[in-house]
Amino acid sequence: MTKRNVMLGFFTVCFLLMSTFSYADANKAAISSMSNIMLHLNHYPSDSEKKQLNKFISDNSLSGNVRTMAQAMTDLEHKATDSDKKKLSAIIDDKSASADEKTLAMVIKNLDHKPSEADKQKLQEIAK
Repeated sequence: MTKRNVMLGFFTVCFLLMSTFSYADANKAAISSMSNIMLHLNHYPSDSEKKQLNKFISDNSLSGNVRTMAQAMTDLEHKATDSDKKKLSAIIDDKSASADEKTLAMVIKNLDHKPSEADKQKLQEIAK
């Protein structure tokens, strides 16, 4: 193995690690923002909140789970649609989903006009 190949391999590994961390950071930031929206939700997101959620939906650098939850939140009218509830259940059951993704999906799925006090406590932890 040449020195060039070793260096190329090293830089490839470094790039992949940085990409993974920035991907995780972007997802974490989006989940935190969505948790903040849910904390103050009253029946459905405001127009400005829907604009923020639509940015998440169209951001292909975010995970499919994050984009699915953002879409479910834009569709909210007092509660999640039946179609969105199925998708949220899939996130909750997804072994590769983060704990924060599962918690947020569960809060959205179980929403009835606004989050319960217990759900608000969970959202506050995620929103930090």
